[in-house]
Amino acid sequence: MGEQRPLAALNGFINAGLPADKRGNGQRHYYSCPDIVTDSFDSRRYLAPAADGRPQTEFFEYHWAHLMQGNLLSDLFPTFRRLLLRRPARVPVGLRGIWLSCWLLILGVLVAVPFLMPNGWHEVSKWLAGVGGAVLVAAVVTVLASLSRLLKRQIVSSFADVVRYLDTSPRSYAMRRSIRQGFVELLTDLHNAKYGKNDRYDRIIVVAHSLGAYIAYDGISYLWARKNDAAGEKEPLDPGAPDGLQHLEDLAAGLLRTTGPRPDDLHIKDFQQAQNRLWRGLRAQGHPWKITDFVTCGTPMYFADVLYTRTPEEFDRRVQRQELPTCPPQSEQHTYGEPGTPPRYSYTRHDRRTVLHDGAPFAVVRWTNLWFAWRPENFGIEGDAFGGPLQPLFGNGIRDIALRNNGRWARFPGVAHTRYFKYPDDLSQGSVTSYLRQALALDDLQATATAEQVAYALSLLAKAGFSTDVVDATYAQLNPPPSTGTPVRVWLRAMPRPAAHALIAELEMLAQRAAPLPQHLADGPGPVSSSDQPRRKEVSG
Repeated sequence: MGEQRPLAALNGFINAGLPADKRGNGQRHYYSCPDIVTDSFDSRRYLAPAADGRPQTEFFEYHWAHLMQGNLLSDLFPTFRRLLLRRPARVPVGLRGIWLSCWLLILGVLVAVPFLMPNGWHEVSKWLAGVGGAVLVAAVVTVLASLSRLLKRQIVSSFADVVRYLDTSPRSYAMRRSIRQGFVELLTDLHNAKYGKNDRYDRIIVVAHSLGAYIAYDGISYLWARKNDAAGEKEPLDPGAPDGLQHLEDLAAGLLRTTGPRPDDLHIKDFQQAQNRLWRGLRAQGHPWKITDFVTCGTPMYFADVLYTRTPEEFDRRVQRQELPTCPPQSEQHTYGEPGTPPRYSYTRHDRRTVLHDGAPFAVVRWTNLWFAWRPENFGIEGDAFGGPLQPLFGNGIRDIALRNNGRWARFPGVAHTRYFKYPDDLSQGSVTSYLRQALALDDLQATATAEQVAYALSLLAKAGFSTDVVDATYAQLNPPPSTGTPVRVWLRAMPRPAAHALIAELEMLAQRAAPLPQHLADGPGPVSSSDQPRRKEVSG
């Protein structure tokens, strides 16, 4: 939120998100390069060379503040009134301290003014009609003039952005459309970027702060439907369901329950591993989707049922209609309410092909949410009032992390909202930077098996007596064993190169081959050649 200048957010983020080079002097090594992906002359592309097991990574920023102009203090009044008139239990927890302060101020004025005069309200009315009234009006005008400048700078340029972005009136339509369109175009350009004849990027991570999370959520939701439809028109490299789909649906069955305690962190990590496996399975089939992770920091999405819609019931209806994607996604057949019945995230087309539905981007996109915790926990005097847990509204598959270990400024009301990228060197347990780097997992993606490795592994599998069509029970002897029923080529194509190298070594022993492994395969990932370079890049924005 707020009138950020170009690169202001990116300059703060890269120091927090990019680890220092272990082989150097502890500095972060990256280069500021022209933005060759978008048409922006104000934007830059920060390139961090491969280091310490992390592939070459490029950082971009989506700047939208110039599209959010003309905000007025009056834009806040409808939302402020709705929040003020809510029962305390229905006020967002982080805003309860503000809500209480407003009511105390209102009640204090109503109670205190009559006692300042001997005859109560009668004396007040006479005083207002005389010289005292003129003095009071002059003082009020002066104070309001000062406050208006402060409010315009601090409130109109921040929280009013959120209210206006979600405003459905004609006044805000063109602005909101321009912001969404710009972000979708950036993501599309990153997906389509080339290095020679190859894709420039293998993986895209979206990091968003405050209102940026709403914008990114809208962009991911829309782009998924577009890319999913495009993938459905192409012949897949392998027919059938992608690897990992059934496993993900089985895990999601427990996360979609509407009663009982929230899932623990271990279950969510298992679900995120399943999401990544399904993403690799889709990519092995030729699906163009490259976004693997969505990281939100201090976002007011935790009271989206107040901002997106007027009532929680209306919000729930939009979720059930898959207008608001959740993590895990809602079932295609809406069977998740039946005990023991896993959800369905795919359907079979008329040509008998399996396709994930358009409301399921978070079947493959891992979602991590960070916020500076409120204190007290149920009232929100300290901490980030505009950040909070997203599981209650957007699904139990989100990894919600309340941050408590970053010092007093991270607890200070108002200031905490701006502190998420201010601790680049604090890697202590529970710090925002340690959790941020866990979520980014910049070393998570390694180049997948080469065509030569796949062909050689297939020949070894055949000589060792394995089926080369579909993984069956005989594959249980491999370490680790793949999922039964997965097309063998899909499994091999999704495998990282080091894992393919280890598999080939294991198969050579099983097949008792006498011929040594060719040198270009035995080297594993090795140095990155110019033709391989784009396959080892990531992008974060």
